[in-house]
Amino acid sequence: MEQRQPRLRRRSRGVLASTLHVALCACGPSEQPPEFVYLRTDSVSVIVSITARSPSRIRVGEWLPLSATRSTTGSWRKVRFGEVPDGVRWLGGIPPEHEPEVAANLQWYAEPMEGVEFDSWVPRPVPVLERAVRFSRAGIYRLWASSHAPLDATSNTIEVEVSPR
Repeated sequence: MEQRQPRLRRRSRGVLASTLHVALCACGPSEQPPEFVYLRTDSVSVIVSITARSPSRIRVGEWLPLSATRSTTGSWRKVRFGEVPDGVRWLGGIPPEHEPEVAANLQWYAEPMEGVEFDSWVPRPVPVLERAVRFSRAGIYRLWASSHAPLDATSNTIEVEVSPR
């Protein structure tokens, strides 16, 4: 029995090391680029629409859940990865025509920005695909978001009234 334990430990360490190696290789910089990628053409139109998931009037310190959809239409140009000019943004696949929730995939902005906090990964006040915002001061704020390149789209603007506690 004593002889089996060391073998099991070594085997467990080997499995753990192999699993860790596979995980690091799958998402690390050594990952191979796709053979073909897609470049945006002039026909591509992207619309991002944001909404607040509760009344647009909240109190200082309360989280306001945010939601966003994205619609993409038009033709994408398929090219070999090696033929993509330097500095040109590309996608590994054609985006879906309609994405029902992309709030976590957008860059968010507020005006004024002072006292505005968008949620981060921990703790999550909303589901992973959504975003949330809270304000440390009373006032009226404008919120909007933009989509990453090459989708490059700016959303509508919503107004939020924040009242004192």
